[in-house]
Amino acid sequence: MDAGQEIALQEQVANPAHSAPLIIAVKRAINAVRDETRALRDDPTADLKRFEYSKSQALLELLRARSAVSPETFSGELKADLCEFQDVLHENVGLLRLHMNAVSEVVQMMSRTMIDFDSDGTYQAPFPEPAR
Repeated sequence: MDAGQEIALQEQVANPAHSAPLIIAVKRAINAVRDETRALRDDPTADLKRFEYSKSQALLELLRARSAVSPETFSGELKADLCEFQDVLHENVGLLRLHMNAVSEVVQMMSRTMIDFDSDGTYQAPFPEPAR
């Protein structure tokens, strides 16, 4: 094995120092998502604008840090943090989906009410006659 191959092999080994920027970015992303999840649990009507911004910033930081670290060099700590991040994201997505479904149901009810209110009944189907 020549020196170039040996250096390339050493760079492929998990190195906590190489993973450090990505670890920091993942931890910030976890905190940003947890903050939003906590706010949604505490107050379903919470303004999510500031969380949207912090999650966008965390994503940008993740993308930048990720480009500097190859998967072969991920440390054990980073792998654990990524698993935790995945769990936190699943919880957040589930809660956001629940809220979006609730909003959708309310909008549908309001739309139906507005249509019924504006209608004079001309185009409504007549009630079926009872069976004899």
